[in-house]
Amino acid sequence: MKAIQSIKGGIRSIVELDTALVDLRKTTSMTYGELEKFYYEANKVAKQMGVTTAEIINQASAWSRLGYSSAEAASKMAKYSSMFASISPGMNVDTATDGLVSVMKAFDIGNDNPDEVLDGIMSKINIIGNTAATSNAEIVNMLTRSSSAMKEANNTLEETIALETAAVEITRDDASVGNAFKTVSMRIRGYDEETEEFIGNVEELSGEIANLTKTASTPGGISLFTDDTKTEYKSTYQLLKEISDIYDQLSDKDQAGLLEALAGKRQGQIIAATINNFEAAEKAMNSMANSAGSAEKEMSVIMDSIEYKTNRLKETTVGVAQNLFKRDDMKTVVDGLTSVMNVIDSLTSKLGLFGSIGLGAGLFTSIKNVGMAELY
Repeated sequence: MKAIQSIKGGIRSIVELDTALVDLRKTTSMTYGELEKFYYEANKVAKQMGVTTAEIINQASAWSRLGYSSAEAASKMAKYSSMFASISPGMNVDTATDGLVSVMKAFDIGNDNPDEVLDGIMSKINIIGNTAATSNAEIVNMLTRSSSAMKEANNTLEETIALETAAVEITRDDASVGNAFKTVSMRIRGYDEETEEFIGNVEELSGEIANLTKTASTPGGISLFTDDTKTEYKSTYQLLKEISDIYDQLSDKDQAGLLEALAGKRQGQIIAATINNFEAAEKAMNSMANSAGSAEKEMSVIMDSIEYKTNRLKETTVGVAQNLFKRDDMKTVVDGLTSVMNVIDSLTSKLGLFGSIGLGAGLFTSIKNVGMAELY
């Protein structure tokens, strides 16, 4: 009985993998031979990354749709997104993929060389998830909401993560933090945060911020621009760093006015949290500067867990099923059975119920008589 159940389970696994492979075939530039090779390679990667073989193939399909359609690129990105999910509690592979895509596209990391994703994105996020009061999943949620706007406001990935880490440590609301930094980065460049259209009030906003930040150490106030030509915006990180240096010198009224000028009426408290916790942003910058290898180190810890080892055992049985139940052989058997059923369908459609019963009885009698004759 157990043997039959094992066979059924193996066949179900192959059917699931074949379905995933058909989806990949629609989007990839792989040849038939490369697809077959990847079919078996996916099982090896799944065992390494602590996910299922079907998830690896499905991830390859997702990356293929995004332009990573060669065997090497699709396989590598499927591996990285699966690894990212494995080292990030509370994050599934789909969320991991969406997060990586958002960051890669916004900050142009890994688009030409997928290997840059490992330490260029994953290790930086992971080191902060391990050393700050936030998590990989929260960081990805914030980045997914804000990356494009923050990049347009001259921020690096590291600066974006650092600012949002400083904010979320205080607010504990990653979704609102991501939205707030999207708002701020748009407002200081003269874009309406609701319509995302350019409204051209930069001169007015710049003057307002300068007036609100005039202190003994900054008599002319703080500018939105890097120099007097006013052609290059400061990054959001640089701007908030300069403000954090003099923030305590401002009156309560000027602080409130400054927060509203920067973030609007609804997001001010998040920017206030960032300014007041700016040492956390600076600490995050230092951590990310030395983060190379963090993701791989984290994966080595995961590999020693019972959950990882159990998944490896399960996926080893899937690999055995791949070896025993060849997809082409299964298709041949199914096609053969379909042909037989087509013949039966044709006969029964012409003979009807009673005719079919009569034909069946006649065949049974003939077979029985032949058998009896052979006995004598």
